[in-house]
Amino acid sequence: MSEQQTASSTEEEFFDIIPEDDRPWLVQKMSGMGRFAVRRPLGFFGGVIVVIFLVIAVFAPWLVPFDPYKQSLGDRFLSPSWTHLVGTDYVGRDIASRLIYGARLSLFVGMGTVILSGVAGTVMGIMWAYLGKTFDSFMSMMVTAGLALPDLVLLIIAAQIARQAGVSEILAIVVTLSFTRMWGVTRIYRSAALEVRSRPFVEAAESYGANSIRVMSKHVLPNILPLIIVSSTLALPNAILAEAGLSFLGFGPAGEPSWGQMFAGEAREYFRRQIWMLWAPGLTIGLTVMGFNFWGDAMRDLLDPRLRGTT
Repeated sequence: MSEQQTASSTEEEFFDIIPEDDRPWLVQKMSGMGRFAVRRPLGFFGGVIVVIFLVIAVFAPWLVPFDPYKQSLGDRFLSPSWTHLVGTDYVGRDIASRLIYGARLSLFVGMGTVILSGVAGTVMGIMWAYLGKTFDSFMSMMVTAGLALPDLVLLIIAAQIARQAGVSEILAIVVTLSFTRMWGVTRIYRSAALEVRSRPFVEAAESYGANSIRVMSKHVLPNILPLIIVSSTLALPNAILAEAGLSFLGFGPAGEPSWGQMFAGEAREYFRRQIWMLWAPGLTIGLTVMGFNFWGDAMRDLLDPRLRGTT
């Protein structure tokens, strides 16, 4: 046997006898990401898109090549170039800079809505499934009334009140979207919690004397977590689209660069002269929606024990 073959076989035997847990932390994480990418390529692709947009949103002030608010009438409707990657708009502002800066507002609206409505819907849904008949009747009445509320009308009213009162319009949009969404997810989480509550391990925990709070937090909540993650990833792009619809009607955050405002407010008037004013925010919104959907579907497969072994 040659010296090179001997060294190769020795190296393979060496790595075979090293337990996986003894590898460096970074190596373990990279190996896990590699397996995830091979088994669920669409989920990995969606996760990469999500991470990219999150990084852009966090570091937007340091990534923008130009001031997104600065107007330069001499540079109106410039075509894409190395200087202006996506061209300029009707007042000479760099579209790429506004897209990067708009990621902060759009993702803040989406993530803020998902967090607030998700927490409220989870708590109310589990309590609704677990507590007595009096609370059940009260929650049924509240959810029915909440689902009947007109989302768009409430958003317009909240934005106008915030604008006249000098309160942040973005915060008003997040709170209103959370309030209108939490009723639907409450009903969904309640159905899932009822199904989990009827399982034998929950009945066994109750028979051993576990109180209601422990059963809800230790047994019911972890088993409906995949559903919460999936519904949240679907709700986030919906919240971004809701902000876009509000901007299309002229009631969005005034003066703030956002994907919805760029796509619906500015592009619809000037897209014939600069088509990238329409395509750029539209593609950005589409990529974000696709990324969160792919990533959320892969997270559901990983967190649901019944789907963990599938590809």
